[in-house]
Amino acid sequence: MSGRRGSGRRPIGEPPDLDIADAIDRFIARNRPNWKGETERTYRKSLDTFEEYAEDEGLTALADLERWSLGFYTDWLLAHERDYARQTVQSKQKQARRWVKWLESQGFVDPGLHLAIEPLRLDDGEQTSDNILAPTEMRELLAWYRESTKWRGTRAHALLEVVAHVGARRSGIVALDLDDWDREERTLTFRNRPDQGTRLKNGDEHERKVILSEAPAKALTEYVARERYEKNDDMGRSPLFASRQGRPNKSTITNWMYRATQPCLKQECPHSKMRHNCEWTEQTHASKCPSSKPPHPVRRGSITWQLNIGRDPVDVAARAATTPGVIRRYYDQPDLDAELRRRVTQFDDIDICEHSDPTDFDEVTE
Repeated sequence: MSGRRGSGRRPIGEPPDLDIADAIDRFIARNRPNWKGETERTYRKSLDTFEEYAEDEGLTALADLERWSLGFYTDWLLAHERDYARQTVQSKQKQARRWVKWLESQGFVDPGLHLAIEPLRLDDGEQTSDNILAPTEMRELLAWYRESTKWRGTRAHALLEVVAHVGARRSGIVALDLDDWDREERTLTFRNRPDQGTRLKNGDEHERKVILSEAPAKALTEYVARERYEKNDDMGRSPLFASRQGRPNKSTITNWMYRATQPCLKQECPHSKMRHNCEWTEQTHASKCPSSKPPHPVRRGSITWQLNIGRDPVDVAARAATTPGVIRRYYDQPDLDAELRRRVTQFDDIDICEHSDPTDFDEVTE
């Protein structure tokens, strides 16, 4: 026994004092088998923020984490110079809190330490994003593309048509192969192929076939015939939306959408710039344009539009690969006029004297 004491080994029952960065790596590695889609990337990005905070405060190891130092993380996130939205602050708080709870479960830190991080309470309005390509804007932009001799049938046009009419995610767009487009049937098939590098967000659950109406189908057909790069990816597959290098990644799809939704394509620049010499029109700077949109706001606008025209929320959820509950809480953002039209369509012509409720009782009791 005396030899073992002198070996430098940690006493039995005493946890190691890990570096914060090492503890984050262990948390991610342990949870990786249970995570899907973008979860690992989300946690990595969020906990990188916590590492930045720890570095600013001189916290290097788990032993440096006290309740007060964890509590100050919220103050640091809310500091004006970081300019995080309240939703972003809450998200980062929750992910750091879950990491600390995992540390507690493994015995690395004292039980209850996670309670020092108190996530912000958001009202219903704050829990949804107002970053949306509104259906009216979407219609105007698509109408312009369809009438343009220069831009009709381009990759930008076809991409916008597909996302606007389906509500597809970036991962779905990346996963599409040329063979997934059936020109005759006007259908797109979203397939989960994780072993070939294109996984849908929820795997096989998000596999589906959708049909396009004639106008978006025509735009997609023109794009394939005239604009699409004849490129294969590393697996020998032919991506529907191909780049010069082959299959684009999600950040490339984002850049394409930023460029596809720039208002200066169809009108005078609202930011007093000239398109021919504006750096925002370059692919690497398109995200800097204050009026352009990444894919998610277009998806949000698509879902709102589909509900506005009377599609059943269950059908919209199946088409856009989500759930009716998620749609109601996060995606459905009708303006006041659209909300009124939905109510008018469904209920305003009903007369209580002519349409009785089959659950009516002769007497109301409490």
